Order: sequence, then C-alpha cells, then structure tokens
Amino acid sequence: MSVLSIGTFDGIHLGHRKLLSRVREIAQAEGLKSVIITYREHPAITLKKDSAPKMLCPCAIKEQELIKLGIDQVTMLDFSPEMAKTSALNFLSDYLIPSWHPRVIVMGYDSHFGQNREGNRPFLQAYAAEYGYRVEYVEPELNAGKPISSSVIRRLLETADLQEANRLLGRPYRLLGSVCHGMARGRDLGFPTANLTLSNPHQLIPAEGIYFSRVHLEGQTFFGLTNIGKSPTVKHDGIIEIETYLIGFDSDIYGSTMQVELLNYLREEKMFADSDELTRAIRQDLTQAQSLIRELGCKSATG
Repeated sequence: MSVLSIGTFDGIHLGHRKLLSRVREIAQAEGLKSVIITYREHPAITLKKDSAPKMLCPCAIKEQELIKLGIDQVTMLDFSPEMAKTSALNFLSDYLIPSWHPRVIVMGYDSHFGQNREGNRPFLQAYAAEYGYRVEYVEPELNAGKPISSSVIRRLLETADLQEANRLLGRPYRLLGSVCHGMARGRDLGFPTANLTLSNPHQLIPAEGIYFSRVHLEGQTFFGLTNIGKSPTVKHDGIIEIETYLIGFDSDIYGSTMQVELLNYLREEKMFADSDELTRAIRQDLTQAQSLIRELGCKSATG
C-alpha cells in the first residue's frame, strides 16, 4: 500500500516541496510507502518537440532531490508517444492500481495525467470508491499572489535573476554534466577551467555571465567562478560554453561527472581590449568570490 503523487516535478521548487511534504506526512502517519511517479524527460519534449520548454532538472538531479526530501521510492517513466495516447482510466486501472495499490493519491492544483490531461482531481475522485483510495488536494504555494511555477523560474534564470530563481527553487540552481576538453585558454591566462558538457541537452542554460558557484566533483566540494557564454575576448566561434575555475584545485578531471550549483550572479560577460584586461577582471571576480566564501563560512559557523 502506498501514498503517491504523479507529475513532472521539473525543478522541485517550493510548490513541489509543499506537495511532497504532504505525501511524506501522510505516509508516515498511516504507515505507508511514499511514492513519486515522474518522467525522465519533460513530457512536452514528446508532445511539442521544437517548442518544448528547457528542463530545470535532469532526471539524476530530480531523483537526488526527491530522495533527499524523504520520498521512499521514485519511479521514472519514459514519456513516449504511446503513453501520450493512453487514457487516464487505462493508466489508472492498468498501471497505478496494480503496481502501487495506492491508499492515498495526492494532487496539486495543476496535477494531471493521461491523454488530453484528463486524469485530474475530479477524475480521480470519481473512481476513488471503485478502486479503494482517497484523494488529497494540496493548495499551491503562492509568490506575490500567484502559484510558483517552473515557467516563472525559467524566465528568472534566463534574465539573470538568479537570487529570486534560487529562492523559489528552495535551493541553488544546478547544472549536471561531465568535464570535457576545451581550448585551454583559461590555463594560458593562469586560470584553468573545467568545461562542462550537460548530461541532458534539454537542460536550461541560464543567462550568460559570470557566476559564483559551488562544485561537486568526485565526492569533493569546491567553490568556483563559472563563466556561461562565448568568451569573446579569447574565442571567436560564438559558441556558448559552461566553464568553471575551481578555486584551490588544479588536477586532470576530464570525463568526471560534475555538478555546478550557481550561488550568485556576479556580472555580465564582456569583451575586453586584450587578455591582460581580461585577467585583471578575473582577479576582481576572484576577490569577490573569496569575500562570498568568507560570508558563507560565517553563516555556517553561526547557523
């Protein structure tokens, strides 16, 4: 027997966290297993293709966050064209009921499943007695009078409002990928960088600029300066790259999995007159980063 909820949960933002907290509370109170059913990719990638929104959460980060929030079991589904055509009733009777035996199904204000999004709260309530579950509804978490949504957070990240995006996420926005070879221009300047290739090409890349970051790499954590952009002073191919200078670290890490948490947006990316001017700007960024590191150290010491 379980208490479950189903949804995309892209971002695991404060609205999602409110619903997940309710799932966990019911499970603990009634001695049930808490289950979240979600998708590896955003369903819109299958449904809309070219117009699909960029993802906030690759599936590895999504699963990591759900487990961290106390969910007992996370099931990732592959949202296929066949699944998109499955009626809500068939999904309920052929999958949800026999697989999970739900005693409680928790729904948010925009929860749905099945063809044409027909598997909503009224639909589930209509079949509750027949299949022996009850439906719990969780009101949306509001910000400035409106429900917190993944689409709002995407816009904030795309316009460099990182602090507000992180506040609504309830955590720093995180990029996941592997370290790849770059042009080594950073090393030539005295600031070797780790170039990140995203594990999911559909993940949203925030606004171009320089970020203060925290990097998780091979079981270790480092602070860094992350540049998202085209590096116009030293490169001329116009390709957006994600590269991070790890403060106090310089080893061969090519091929390693890396998570980059974006903590603060420092400045826009600029075109400098020459590499010397660029180096001076990086040193100023590093001074600002060191100040933020000290500030975080004080907070952790007092908090």
